[in-house]
Amino acid sequence: MPQAPVMSRPPLSQDLERIRTLFLQMFVRAESMTQQAVRSLIQRDPHMARAVTSADEALDDLEVEIDRLCVRYLALARPSGYELRLVTTVLKMVTDLERMGDLAVNIAERGLDLGAGPGLEPGESLPRMGDAVVRMIRLAADGFVQGDARVHDELRARDDEVDDLNREAFRHWLGVMAAHPDQADRAMSFTSVSRYLERIADHAVNLGQMIVLLVEGRDVRHL
Repeated sequence: MPQAPVMSRPPLSQDLERIRTLFLQMFVRAESMTQQAVRSLIQRDPHMARAVTSADEALDDLEVEIDRLCVRYLALARPSGYELRLVTTVLKMVTDLERMGDLAVNIAERGLDLGAGPGLEPGESLPRMGDAVVRMIRLAADGFVQGDARVHDELRARDDEVDDLNREAFRHWLGVMAAHPDQADRAMSFTSVSRYLERIADHAVNLGQMIVLLVEGRDVRHL
C-alpha cells in the first residue's frame, strides 16, 4: 500500500491514550497468536500451541478492560467528533480482535491433535494462508495507527486472495480424502484450519471498515 500521511487528529486525553495503547496491544497479541498457531501446526510444536491457548486469557482480559474504559469515558466525558468515533469504533474492533484470538486457539488445538500421530502434513496452502492472514492483521494495525482509510480496499483485495486459497485447499483435501480414506480425519482437520484462517481474514476486513468510519466518518459495511 502506498505510504499515506498520518491523519491529523486532536491531541488525546490521558484516558483516550490509555484506551488506544491497550487496543494496540490487542493487535500485537492477535497477530502473534495467529502466527504462532500456524507455526505450531506446521512444526508439530505442542509447546508453542499451548502458549497460544494460554495467551488467549490475556487477550480476553484486554478486551474486558478496554470495554470498561470506553464505557466509562462515554459516560463521563460525553465526547463528540473524532473522540466519539474513536471510542465507538474501538468498542466494535476489540470484538473482532478477540474472535481472532479464539480462532487462533482453534488452530493451535487442531495442531495439538494432528501432531500427536503420523499421517498427512499441512502441505503448501495452509502456510501461505497463514502468512497472508498475519500480514492482513499487521496491515489493519498500521492503517489504524496511520489513520489511513485506504487500508480497507487493500484488506478486501487480500481477503479475496485468502478466499481463493481456502477454496484451493478445500478441493485439495477433498481429493486426498477420496484417494486416502484412512486419512479422512486428518484431512478434515486441515480443512477446518483453512476455514479458521479464512474467518480471521474476514475479521481483518471488518477492522478495515471501522478504520474508514474512524477516519472519514463513512459506514462502508454491507456496501
